[in-house]
Amino acid sequence: MARKAAAKEMKEAGGPLGFTDEIWITAPLERVWQLATKGAWLDHYFTTWCSGNLDEKGRIRLSWGKESEHVEVLQARWGRSTTFRWVAYGVPYATRVTFTFSKKKRRVRVTVSEAGWRRDARGAESAVHHAMGWTHFLCGLKAFAQFGVELRA
Repeated sequence: MARKAAAKEMKEAGGPLGFTDEIWITAPLERVWQLATKGAWLDHYFTTWCSGNLDEKGRIRLSWGKESEHVEVLQARWGRSTTFRWVAYGVPYATRVTFTFSKKKRRVRVTVSEAGWRRDARGAESAVHHAMGWTHFLCGLKAFAQFGVELRA
């Protein structure tokens, strides 16, 4: 029950643990932005249901089957970045996630950074869990953006 209360409050611990993951995608920036931030597209390769978009301030819900999380989009700058917070897996506090996009010729670099875990065993385990999830997200995004392939079964 404490986890649900924390999700509503979205309190951040502000801890020192975090990570950054990135990938290069050969596709137009407009396409990559749409696929990474629009709920209808996220459902093709990452979520099973999304109540809104990651490029509009406000609260939405991301779902993966029976699991779901509230997300509070804090800032979005079209084609450049979007930042949101959510309650991280296995801990009773929120972390902050930022997607950044940069274009170089015909390729787009997408970076996902997430930070705010406390430096303890629960924080480290949660951070590793999220790092694996964002790696899956980036691989799914690339496969879908470049080849139209959905990697999930």
